Amino acid sequence: MAKIGNGYMGGFSGTLGPAVGYVWNGKWCLRSKPGIVHNPRTDKQMAHRAMFKQEVQLASQLRRPVLTGLSADGREVGMTAYNLFVHLNQEAFGWADGQLTVDWGAVQFSAGPVAPVELGTPTVDDRNVLTVSFEKNPLHQRADGGDEIYLYVHCPALDSGCMAAPVCRYEKKIKLLLPDGMAGQELYLYAFAQDLRGRTSSTAVACLGSEAEEPEPTADTEVEATPAASATDTYATRSVQPVPKAAPDDPAQLSLW
Repeated sequence: MAKIGNGYMGGFSGTLGPAVGYVWNGKWCLRSKPGIVHNPRTDKQMAHRAMFKQEVQLASQLRRPVLTGLSADGREVGMTAYNLFVHLNQEAFGWADGQLTVDWGAVQFSAGPVAPVELGTPTVDDRNVLTVSFEKNPLHQRADGGDEIYLYVHCPALDSGCMAAPVCRYEKKIKLLLPDGMAGQELYLYAFAQDLRGRTSSTAVACLGSEAEEPEPTADTEVEATPAASATDTYATRSVQPVPKAAPDDPAQLSLW
């Protein structure tokens, strides 16, 4: 039996003839009643379902960068941040021996219209402080120097990652105190910009090999490193040896930077 909401002309929940009413994100929605569902459970279908389940589990394990980078953009297209993450990263996912494989060099944590950044060569000093500079507007798009830049660092060997506190775009440098055991490992760095409306840029990706480069002395003012990641900043994930993805050769728009 269907239940009417918001008065006689409002939406309804439940089945009414060939229609099904429901509420999604606070809005009344309507869809057709499904017919006979054929579920032959072929090997290909079962593998696809198992792969999708593990993709969603991975997105949940990476909840902090996923929610930070994709929540606003997901609402724009009517998707959750987790589903949008899975949708964006189909090319980065593979399937081998019943397990999800991930090309960490191709993973994206954001996909909005904001001007992106470009990461320079990351370095780690003897105090395990990761330092990475970034070009604040490599494509010369319209951008705000007050946009926040987020950095997520993932270590495939440890199946874990951590996220730095954001800095403003005009600072052009971000630092992070790496958790114990992460320094000296192969690290993947993901950076994206976020404006005041919560919209993001595409994700810039860089890789730091197992032999970390020593930082060169500079005259720049020291920036305080973000404290070591807490338990809530660490995520267990599945990983494989990735092939880094080249930065996209995207045509630039004229800038009023």
